[in-house]
Amino acid sequence: MIARCVTIDRMSQKPDSTTSIAPRTNGVKRREFLKVLGGGAAATTMLGCASEKVEKLIPYFVSPDQTVPGVSDYYATTCRECAAGCGVIAETRDGRTIKLEGNPDHPVNRGALCARGQAALQGLYNPDRFRGPKARKNGALENVTWDEALTIFAQQLGAVRSRGQAGNAVFINQHESGSFTGFLDAWLTNYGIPAHLSYDAEADQAVIAANRQTYGVAWPRYDFRAARLIVSIGADFLDNWGAMVPQQLAFADARADHNNAPRLIYVGPRRSLTGLNADQWIDCKPGSEMAIVRMLAGQVSPQAAAQATGVSADVLNTFAREFTSTTPSIVLGGGSGADAFDIAVAANGLNQSRGNVGTTIKANEGHLGFDRMTSSAEIRALAERMNTGAVSMLMVRGANPAFTTPKSLGFAAAMAKVPFKVSFSSYPDETTELADLILPDHHPLEQWGDAEPVRGTISLQQPTMDPVFDTRATSDVLIAVAKKDPANAARYPAPDYRTWLINKFPGGATGLAAALPKGIASGTLGEPTTARPIPAVRPGTALEQSSGNMYLVLYPHPFLGDGRGANKPWLQEIPDPVTKICWQTVAEMNPQTAERMGLANGDMVSVQTAAGTMTLPVLQYIGIQRDTIAIATGRGQQHAGRYAKAGQNPLEILPLAENRAGGFGYTVTKANVSKAAGSAHIVTTEGSARQHGRGVGQAIAIADLRAGRPGHDTGAANATEAATNGGPEAPRGERPEGGETHGEEMPGDASHNFLPGLRAPVANDAQGEQGNPRSNDKGMYDPSHWAHMGKRRWAMTVDLARCTGCAACVSACYAENNIPTVGADWQVPVVLPDRKGFGANILRSREMAWIRIERYYEGGEDGSANFDTRFVPMMCQHCGNAPCEPVCPVYATYHAPDGLNVQVYNRCVGTRYC
Repeated sequence: MIARCVTIDRMSQKPDSTTSIAPRTNGVKRREFLKVLGGGAAATTMLGCASEKVEKLIPYFVSPDQTVPGVSDYYATTCRECAAGCGVIAETRDGRTIKLEGNPDHPVNRGALCARGQAALQGLYNPDRFRGPKARKNGALENVTWDEALTIFAQQLGAVRSRGQAGNAVFINQHESGSFTGFLDAWLTNYGIPAHLSYDAEADQAVIAANRQTYGVAWPRYDFRAARLIVSIGADFLDNWGAMVPQQLAFADARADHNNAPRLIYVGPRRSLTGLNADQWIDCKPGSEMAIVRMLAGQVSPQAAAQATGVSADVLNTFAREFTSTTPSIVLGGGSGADAFDIAVAANGLNQSRGNVGTTIKANEGHLGFDRMTSSAEIRALAERMNTGAVSMLMVRGANPAFTTPKSLGFAAAMAKVPFKVSFSSYPDETTELADLILPDHHPLEQWGDAEPVRGTISLQQPTMDPVFDTRATSDVLIAVAKKDPANAARYPAPDYRTWLINKFPGGATGLAAALPKGIASGTLGEPTTARPIPAVRPGTALEQSSGNMYLVLYPHPFLGDGRGANKPWLQEIPDPVTKICWQTVAEMNPQTAERMGLANGDMVSVQTAAGTMTLPVLQYIGIQRDTIAIATGRGQQHAGRYAKAGQNPLEILPLAENRAGGFGYTVTKANVSKAAGSAHIVTTEGSARQHGRGVGQAIAIADLRAGRPGHDTGAANATEAATNGGPEAPRGERPEGGETHGEEMPGDASHNFLPGLRAPVANDAQGEQGNPRSNDKGMYDPSHWAHMGKRRWAMTVDLARCTGCAACVSACYAENNIPTVGADWQVPVVLPDRKGFGANILRSREMAWIRIERYYEGGEDGSANFDTRFVPMMCQHCGNAPCEPVCPVYATYHAPDGLNVQVYNRCVGTRYC
């Protein structure tokens, strides 16, 4: 795909004097009730928030040159939602970026884009973004002009340097690859400040260090299609572990190859999204994973490993035999315990001994986005320095260490002791709340930049629209401040970072202009890839020596991550692919453990560790080890915006412990878990995790498929409830006359008769093979109907062998259709006193997603780890004869001549008759 409209000039000049500017109003009007939806709707909300730059989000009265009202332009740029550096195509219409899609020409993501990438627009239009710079005066942050803010910054830099304390200043930058990091370090050097700390709280630092030690690269490419067996030791490669999008694509390609699809065995105390996609789950207790790795290496017997892990010796013996007899394979060592680095090194050693390196593990094709990361131990060492008053100035851009580090570290309290603190964040957060000066950065979709995600490819980043608010790129701020300094002004002849980037780019302006249409160019940025030194680590108390009746496992939320996505309501409202929870923090517990403790879903439990106590509701989950309780991170931010306040932050009860690579451990302690008073409603969109014999998520063995045998599993084998009632056209126990029998007529299969109320009111043909051929009601698909709908039928197929349940399609649907979210606490009417707070509208069935991913379990009723998971996308329905069409009082929805349901959004008045 080639971008239609690209330029190396600025996005636009100042608005024409004839441009109509809407009058400023106070408050949010009734017509603006949709809150934050996407590009257009977010702009509507911001009109009520008042900003000097808001007029740029009002549709053009006189369109600029080279734009056509209603016709989109496309810009190829780079996603910055994580370190992978995927390529995206941004669709911009009438001056607003309205949709992101993956760049099919990009070597990293090949046109795909994850849920977080799709939701990047909600960062661009976020109503809580800073409108301009702020400075602390009389103890409070106040709005200031950019001239005043830059003067303050320049004065503080000069004062630190004149006192000889520049060497004690620190700059923390959200980890990224590209030219900016080198530019930043050169700027810091010119002021006598050490190189920046490149911090990413989501990174698996143990695996990165182990990969460097074993393979010589931070993150190799995993060729799942070349493997016949994949063993994951707590490595959630389909979640937030490493280069998630290319790993999702590689795994989907492998599983779709039915002739050579690899088996996946997942080892860990909690079955994550990666675990649910596995063919087998080995539910070892936390901290015992190394025993299984040593068993695979032949160092201990299956019996000894069984004693250490709590897994059956027969299961481990079978696992060991399969691993020994199957080649090629991939062993991925992850985990979040104190021994995570040792597990990763041992797993990599298995790959070397089995000949996997070069076959299934391609070190020469590795991802460069994970190089030069700062370890968590360096952040901890910084906190210790700040506590002693040894840091003269702290500058932070894009990171939030006051929230993403364990509360037991005390980063926020230590930061308060720094004399002067500068934040370049675009959004409020716990770290920015402590700053003395805020110089808000542009959103990545508003600024220039680049990245080198893989060797030999430069991924370009360009503005896709004018800035929404009065923000400035940090790179331009640094240049402007340097120009105020006589000692540094001559070093920065370029007027801005864009000019600096053009001068550095191979081929200059001509080369950049040629590369922008596709967003990629051949070449290298020459950035260093050597590992950073790791300070002495703090291992903490051994897991088995900690006090408690259950193991505590913390894991990053698949959408919110370390919390950077918590103020995006799309990501809050999309149900977790595993637990189906939204807007809420829960304690996951095995159903048998919950029954033993007398706990039902929603009952409150107290979770107490040496670091603190928190109380939260229980969610029973069959994919968790019986002695374990698990909590997702990412929620519970009190200073990061209106949506981020939902839920709780489990890092507040996590003791400080580091692995040998300097990364924080998240499975490092036991907890005393006890029943507390009260209960809460579980905020979920899930109706039932079981199919109850309905055949919703069917499966068939490949051998049966090849042989043409009706061997598909409809889910009836594990049904506890089946449909027994028929209807007028087909009495109970009978199939409709004329209904075809494929694989349905099999022993144990449930009835496929329609229940009362589940038949289409008209258009009998919509029943498919279940329809009654004696009925004359064919609706618009009657061959004699004037519209000739019988020749137009619409359908969509999904390859369920490739679907991993990641929910990127759900996020894309929110963005494509401007679907409103309903889960914020202020959106709840005071009707039911027990249904309030974040997610209360979900409890009232008010969610408005047009597509969802259903997740069904098969097996495991006896509490065993042997259960299957099936993901079934539930699409929006373009009905042949839709009931929403005749009931709309304003004719907002109607049937198009080509057979589709059509919605005229401007007509909709929200009656909800549909």
